[in-house]
Amino acid sequence: MAEPSRGVNVAAWVASALLAALFVVAAGYPKVTGAEQAVKAFRDFGYSDGFRVFIGACEIAGGIGLLIPRLAMWAGCGLIFIMLGALYSVLTHGGSAQAPLPLVVGLLCAFIAWARRSRALLLS
Repeated sequence: MAEPSRGVNVAAWVASALLAALFVVAAGYPKVTGAEQAVKAFRDFGYSDGFRVFIGACEIAGGIGLLIPRLAMWAGCGLIFIMLGALYSVLTHGGSAQAPLPLVVGLLCAFIAWARRSRALLLS
């Protein structure tokens, strides 16, 4: 499997850094620590507190994984599933105006997974 071009590599690093900050600081941490907005959102969707903490922990682990080239493909794939769940949740609860965010973030995770596939642990 060929290494990605320099431009793709730079774009993957930029996307990884931005998404890592998003998942660790803005998404995962509030869920794990029980921030009022995160608790309310998960309860409004009908999800348990345990599920909220699980998703938050997965987001933190995935965000960190995006910064480790040998784990980035796997982290990106896992975060795609979380974003699909987020997309489903907002669409089924009347939040179609919020749908672009998980869609775009999921597509960026897919880009990172694709760009880092040649260095992925157990595939390289």
